[in-house]
Amino acid sequence: MPFSKFLLHLLMAMTRHHVPLKPLSLSLVFLLFALVVTPALSVPSISLNVQSIESCTAGRYYIDVNITNLEGATLVNQTFNVTIPADRIPAYSLLKAGNVYAVDENGNPLYYWVMRRTSKVFTVFFRVPRIEANGWRVVRIYYGSDNPYRGYRKPGKLFVYFENFNRLKNYPHVDTGIFGNSQSFADGELQVKNGRLAVNSTLSSGTSKEAQLTTLTVDGSYEIVFKFRRGSDAQNSTSYPFYMFIYDPDWEGYDYIGIREKGSRFKFEFGNDWNGRKMGSKAGKQYYLGEILVTPYNSTGRVEKFSNGKTLVSHGFENYYEFFYSTVSVGFGQANGGSSTVNLLAYVDWVYVVHRVNYDAEIGEMGVECGCN
Repeated sequence: MPFSKFLLHLLMAMTRHHVPLKPLSLSLVFLLFALVVTPALSVPSISLNVQSIESCTAGRYYIDVNITNLEGATLVNQTFNVTIPADRIPAYSLLKAGNVYAVDENGNPLYYWVMRRTSKVFTVFFRVPRIEANGWRVVRIYYGSDNPYRGYRKPGKLFVYFENFNRLKNYPHVDTGIFGNSQSFADGELQVKNGRLAVNSTLSSGTSKEAQLTTLTVDGSYEIVFKFRRGSDAQNSTSYPFYMFIYDPDWEGYDYIGIREKGSRFKFEFGNDWNGRKMGSKAGKQYYLGEILVTPYNSTGRVEKFSNGKTLVSHGFENYYEFFYSTVSVGFGQANGGSSTVNLLAYVDWVYVVHRVNYDAEIGEMGVECGCN
């Protein structure tokens, strides 16, 4: 551990506090007006220039994406993504997750993953082998016809970590200290159903259950992104059907994004060992995307609606160099701060960790390759 980090934590240790696991009287804090709202997760701004497309009997549609490297250094095997509103994509009804693929300027296939295809928005990831400092590349995204490169749909090639819960694995217990009396999940409380993880546990008063997915060394900027929703109804108790955390065991530092029930109402909550917790907007039963962005110097969090990519709430966790080159645990949990036993249920479809870099993505052209009437 760097000596400078040791001194920093030593000087600031007196201000650190953990979140007590009991009902608190907190005023609701609205964050949307005080924080800069960024585009969809990992996505820079996009300029659309839709070309005229004639009526076609058959063919494949394409979207050309210009990627500009803003890092000031060469990027090798870097993952990028774009999110495009559905109403700006020609023949969107023909775009299916299974017929999308990506190629470079020379037609060589690229590793890709369709993260989202809803009635409102389309998000696709792809990996570019090399872009020189301040250079750019064109990536062509095809859709609407046969996919000759299904074998390149490999999210494991795109991310530092990727878990889509196609089978149940061993997720070891980690005691973050976020809530009291942390325990491991019992047999049967974690199950894989229909390609997603069901987190379904019974918790007595003042207890929590936590599990670690992976570890991450914070030697740069990383986004931990997860698709999740609550499944349980109101328990008439202060409880947390789900929260995702990062945790530094050396300094007992943590950040988390959770869903909290209080008085039969569900809200998103952002928690940090330095700054306590802040509550955000209403949390329904639909799917959301959560993001924890961690760097050696600071960390932030936000939640967006999965269906349309709209950011619901954002929050700055801290700026104390808390995770400066630390190896942190990435995991999830459930907690009960009420006086009676609760049964909590949440679903997690996938979790990924991606190395974040500065880049610009711009739509250069949309068109179709086909025989026309």
